[in-house]
Amino acid sequence: MNSHVDIKSIPLRTFRLPSLAISEFGFVWVALALLVLLSAWLAPDTLRLGALTAMAPFASFLAVVAVGQMLVIRQRGLDMSAGSMMTIAGLVLAILASRTGMILVPIIATVVLTGLFGMVNGLLVARVNISPIVVTLAVDALLLGGVRAISGGTAMTLPKGFQDLTHTHILGLPSSLVFALVSIGFVAVLVNRTLAGRRFVAVGTSPRAAAASGLRVLRYQVGAYAAASVCFGLAGMMLAGFVGSASQTAGADYLLPGIVAVIVGGTQFGGGKGSVVATALAALFMAQLQQLVMALGASPAVQLLVQAAAIVVAVGLRALPRLKQRLRSRA
Repeated sequence: MNSHVDIKSIPLRTFRLPSLAISEFGFVWVALALLVLLSAWLAPDTLRLGALTAMAPFASFLAVVAVGQMLVIRQRGLDMSAGSMMTIAGLVLAILASRTGMILVPIIATVVLTGLFGMVNGLLVARVNISPIVVTLAVDALLLGGVRAISGGTAMTLPKGFQDLTHTHILGLPSSLVFALVSIGFVAVLVNRTLAGRRFVAVGTSPRAAAASGLRVLRYQVGAYAAASVCFGLAGMMLAGFVGSASQTAGADYLLPGIVAVIVGGTQFGGGKGSVVATALAALFMAQLQQLVMALGASPAVQLLVQAAAIVVAVGLRALPRLKQRLRSRA
């Protein structure tokens, strides 16, 4: 009996690449796990309880900003006024709180104001059909002018009551972290578990198809910008309260990381697809990444390069399934 085996007779499917069980939004978990391992090796002090506790508030602010940016990007837009929106919110809150001696009313008024700014962004983009980048950069410039006129170039102190609110702990967790978790959970439920959320996704996926099916496309597009601005405003108020003062550059450091977090979280700029939870995790990834590079003594320029590299790696990871499919088709 001939024991010789002809290799050519073996079906090609035997050599196909194994299927990747990671979803398009699951790569952020892998990236976060790898970053934790890298941090434990290069800078273990960044994973100590004290360092994590100190990082948690700023990661929370970034997560809220990123979720707001994600809402706009899922509607095929981009909001470049996020940093100025955070700054103006902190300044307006400081002024209203100092003049009225109250906390709740100034918070509500600031939320309404930022929401109106967002509606202006949305109407100019969706109704007037101006490029989102052009519109939001113009609004950003107007807000910067307003910031300088209001502040006079100096920081404004927030009332001690609001500062104490942002430094308290709830169930052993920083109040800022609890606030971020509640906000992110609310947005996740609204987008994923409600009829309005499904319509929001449909509009972002294909505005023409959504309009043909009878959906009010303008409402969801403008609403995305308004909701995003509210998120930026809430993050700006919490940041100002945590720091103790509102400065004219408070939100500048959150614009680029917020956009990067959305990209790392897997949201597509083509609209529709996205994940609130993955975006929040990506914000945590960005915060820890910044802690790591700072612990290694990197300069601000190097930190920006690292953020750019994070975008490239995130896009590359999401391209792996398509690469695998091509390799399988050629096998």
